Amino acid sequence: MPVCTQCASYVECIYTQYSESNIRLEQCVGSQSCLNFADRYAEKDTLNITLDLILLKNVLLHLLYNRNTAPRRIKGDGTVILPDLQAQRVFAEHKRRVTILHIGSLLVFLDSLTRWFYSRTVPTQTASDIERFLSWENIRSFLETLFTCLVEMVLFHTAIIISAVVVFKLFSVLQKRNVASGVWEEFRLSHLPLALLYASLTKLFLLSLLVVWRPTSQAEGNIWRGTQNGLLLKVYHLFDDETLDREWLLRNLMGGMASGFAIRVVLNGRPIIAASIVLAAWLLKAMAAYVFSEYIWNVPDNRQRFISSMP
Repeated sequence: MPVCTQCASYVECIYTQYSESNIRLEQCVGSQSCLNFADRYAEKDTLNITLDLILLKNVLLHLLYNRNTAPRRIKGDGTVILPDLQAQRVFAEHKRRVTILHIGSLLVFLDSLTRWFYSRTVPTQTASDIERFLSWENIRSFLETLFTCLVEMVLFHTAIIISAVVVFKLFSVLQKRNVASGVWEEFRLSHLPLALLYASLTKLFLLSLLVVWRPTSQAEGNIWRGTQNGLLLKVYHLFDDETLDREWLLRNLMGGMASGFAIRVVLNGRPIIAASIVLAAWLLKAMAAYVFSEYIWNVPDNRQRFISSMP
């Protein structure tokens, strides 16, 4: 069942098709009467949708609920053909599961690749450096990182589903839901991991930039060299590359905000509710990771990052 990307109300269809090259976008006339086009992304190409997804715009509702939905068709003789909603729900659920598998596998690989590259020295053009870079030790390190990212993602997504279901059931009992909300009516568990995967593109995009343009060492002199104010020096050096872990900030802070945005879109709730779900899921994931890490990792640094990081 399609929804309006502006107010999340139920709409019968997002556009009407008169011929192969003639379509008309539908207006939202739900209970909130926003009167906007139900889904402007129906006419956009993949590149524009990807850019809006990285910028965390309203494209998530289009991807989760309206993607590949059948339009209302009007033939030349005026006959109206409405889409089969039940068959559309079954097809959409199957499509979401396949998409989760494909996108999840790709993002786990990209996440492990950026994490592994960030912890390694990029080889020069000499053959000896490239040979050492492709040694079995480095390959084994990459496989360990790949396994770590996979376990992190499975634990975090499982914790998100548990936390979201508890909140969903709680709010269903404590307050009356708006029956016109297509997001609440069409909520499925498969929406949660798919929304998290889509939202994580922003974090991976910034992490990939951090791998390409690595921080450089600070110069000997700086503008505060002649100052005698110790507080200013401490504040200035907080942003040194040796002190500030940019990879950790992007992975955890940006990843947490993107996850909160995705949960808010899926549950159509308040930001504080989405933030509570993400924090609860992070705590559940940290506790589960602490138990599993004793049997997997022997290096304390790897265990600590595995426990505290957010996929």
